[in-house]
Amino acid sequence: MKTKWGIKNFIDLNTFSDPLNGYLIDDSCVFGAEIFVVEKTFKGDHLSLMKNYDTLYHTWKIEKFSTLLEEYYESESFGFYKWNVGLYPNGYGGGKGNSISLILGMSGSSVPQDTKLLATFTVGIKDQLYGKHIKQTGQSIHKPSKKICYNLMALEKLKNPKHGFLVDDTLIIEAEVKLVGVVTKWST
Repeated sequence: MKTKWGIKNFIDLNTFSDPLNGYLIDDSCVFGAEIFVVEKTFKGDHLSLMKNYDTLYHTWKIEKFSTLLEEYYESESFGFYKWNVGLYPNGYGGGKGNSISLILGMSGSSVPQDTKLLATFTVGIKDQLYGKHIKQTGQSIHKPSKKICYNLMALEKLKNPKHGFLVDDTLIIEAEVKLVGVVTKWST
């Protein structure tokens, strides 16, 4: 920020010294300045990175998967900010009718107003036979109203017993969330 402002050659010395111009009278002159103060405000987001962050792990075991009739199910919440995993057993959006869709979200009551959370995460379906889990990893700025949806795999593959995702009609969903930072509103 500048504390001094000026004009390098405001008036040439000959013009200033000429008494006919009225700038210099009896070897004195008066200088003045008009100052306008413009109040500048800034509004934006402030990101505070976490120094030490914990990784939250959540496992959701769904038994009797073939009997799920509702469009949407939600796991119990986990962690301080009440994260949860949502399940669309018959898909959501573009995957409706042909995929299984998972959503990562959080409870609105757990986060102060005008606050968002920067998190890295992984959601996936556990391969109970061969360890070839299907996972989706990402990073996002979360707010309570935002849910991230993934059409994780085709229903045909999920229901095929050779792949090991559904064993004894049980599906295991795993989530991992690492809070990296907190985003708050900021203004000056």
